[in-house]
Amino acid sequence: MNKRVYSGGAPLTRNRVPAALILIAGLTASGSPKAEPGDETHFFTDIPVGVTVSRMMQPASQSGASMTVIDQDMIRASGATEIADLLRLVPGFQVSGATISSPYLVAYHGQSDILQRGLEVMIDGASVYSSYLTVDWQTLGVALEDIERIEVIRGGGAPTYGYNAFTSTINIITRKPIGTPGVFVSGYVGSRDSRGAMMRYGAGDGPLHYRLTGKYEETEGNRGRSDGKALGFLNLRSQIALGDSDELDVALSASDGDLDNNADVPVLLPNTSRDMRADRQRLRWTRTLGRDRDFYVQVYRRYSEQDDRTSLGLLSDLLGVTPADIPLLFDGRQDQEVETGVYTFQEKRHDIEVQYRDYHPGAVKWVLGAGGRQESMRSFDTFGDDAWRTDNSYRAFAQASIPLAEQWIVNAGGVLERGDLYETGASYRLALNYMPFWNHTLRLGFSHSERKPTLFEEYYRSALYFDDGTVLRQITFSRGGLEPEELDVIDLGYIGQLFNNGLFVDARIFYERLDNQYRTETDLTSSYPGYLNDGVEIWYDGRVGVDTWGLEGQLKTEPWHGGQLSFQFAFLRSEDRYDVIDTGLISRENHVPDATLSLLFAQKLNHGIEASLGYYFLDDMSWNGNADLGVSPVIAQTHRLDVRFAKKVAQDWLLEGVVQNLTNRYERDVRGESAQDPRFLFRVSAQF
Repeated sequence: MNKRVYSGGAPLTRNRVPAALILIAGLTASGSPKAEPGDETHFFTDIPVGVTVSRMMQPASQSGASMTVIDQDMIRASGATEIADLLRLVPGFQVSGATISSPYLVAYHGQSDILQRGLEVMIDGASVYSSYLTVDWQTLGVALEDIERIEVIRGGGAPTYGYNAFTSTINIITRKPIGTPGVFVSGYVGSRDSRGAMMRYGAGDGPLHYRLTGKYEETEGNRGRSDGKALGFLNLRSQIALGDSDELDVALSASDGDLDNNADVPVLLPNTSRDMRADRQRLRWTRTLGRDRDFYVQVYRRYSEQDDRTSLGLLSDLLGVTPADIPLLFDGRQDQEVETGVYTFQEKRHDIEVQYRDYHPGAVKWVLGAGGRQESMRSFDTFGDDAWRTDNSYRAFAQASIPLAEQWIVNAGGVLERGDLYETGASYRLALNYMPFWNHTLRLGFSHSERKPTLFEEYYRSALYFDDGTVLRQITFSRGGLEPEELDVIDLGYIGQLFNNGLFVDARIFYERLDNQYRTETDLTSSYPGYLNDGVEIWYDGRVGVDTWGLEGQLKTEPWHGGQLSFQFAFLRSEDRYDVIDTGLISRENHVPDATLSLLFAQKLNHGIEASLGYYFLDDMSWNGNADLGVSPVIAQTHRLDVRFAKKVAQDWLLEGVVQNLTNRYERDVRGESAQDPRFLFRVSAQF
């Protein structure tokens, strides 16, 4: 639940909301039930409070960037079973079917290819995005029931988190162990052989509190797509008070299981599964130096390995020739099996960070910090050999919130960063907040972000090989020496509460200029190694720019007692800036969808019954790059409807029925939600 920012004036009422919103909500509920004794008010329309934007707890109205908070009420009402599904509730976010590997592609303002670039994802402030240039949303090792809230910074407004906080930053904040006592169990069954079970135990007394959570789930996935899974994880979080001023926060997690690979690229990635294993450890020591000052040291490690290596079959069968023809075609080599593994790699991350902050109310609030990180990755199928690639980087950051007068606040922050793949670069944000009235804020901001290449982008060399290591066919080739991408954003935002605080409004108009975007082109020359080259996909930088502008925002209200309504919208336009002849790229009009909409309505009924409805609309959009990848690169316009009913039984039990993707028809050759089946789930949970 969000904290209340409003502290005076008229009490919160719900009888003065726009007629249009009442009409929308009225279509999904039969009436306003009577209040049950002791029913809790959720303050659904309060201004959200978060820590991610400035590294200090701060209401969105005082922060220097646009922020969306998905709290426990929204998580429960959505009926979601995956973290990625919750991001549909963030203005400007697109969540759709991916091309390979994960069934999810998550992007902010479109501008993505099949890998999710420039999207920083953290769990309790520790980065979990992969060096492989994607986010395995299903393998994060966090149960939805353990999440306190998800804070999302929309736009390049989080420079203190480093180069990957480029287009947006997502911080998944878990509940503190002291807030999850006792035993919690949950289980579900559903269509497509979906099933799962979760158990949590929390305890503690005096200086020690801890929580242990385990979960296992599996599903066959969708018809016609190899996207099933069988995954389990175990995590532990504990907080240990060391006297009056010191605290240790320890988080450990381990995941293991199998993920099926989508077969959108059957030649390179047939219907196979990949084994995955991951673990992470985080230790944070915090010393409280006074009422409004603290200091911490955080050490973090993450390890992941995946293996989907498989045989494509005999070379003669792949080429449609006889085994006797192979020596004639390939310099005397005999017929042999050709193996490939797109997601076969090991990666390691070691990170250390120190931070000092002073956040005295009414005065200048500021944060100073520094950190170092080592990224390492090894993959024969990605790099063409078994050597470890390593990138060492270092950063220093600062953030300040400066009250100029009673109605004015300046927020400024930035980071200096240098790495093995990147000369010293700077990212920063400056914003001016003006509060003409109580609970009404106008914010004018500018940010500049730089994103260096990852190990994957810098060294990618994908190929098919003979068993002696000679290249059979070069598929993808990075030219290396990539310069950083740059993103400049100017935006004007409004945060406020209207109609006697009955309607929360977060609106933002913006212009984004993206330069030096990493793209691919198909080189038809024969200068690359390999016997079967008919075009090599080349990664390059320096010649592509994109302008994006639009309007996005969120409206939240409680139209009547027990009812909660949240509406998110984004209307976008974009224009490429590059020479078609020079780059060989084909300009597309729909890199970003014209409209992305979501609506979440929840209603508390009598007798412990809850009902909720989620509607999600994604307009046409296309992938970046010019590769066909076996199917149409365009995600067709989709409408998704999720419905949830829940019933409290006694005091400890909750029964839930969830239908996801109710409105979509399955279409085999179409990406996005239309390639996914409706899913029916029945879930039981209990707290003891």
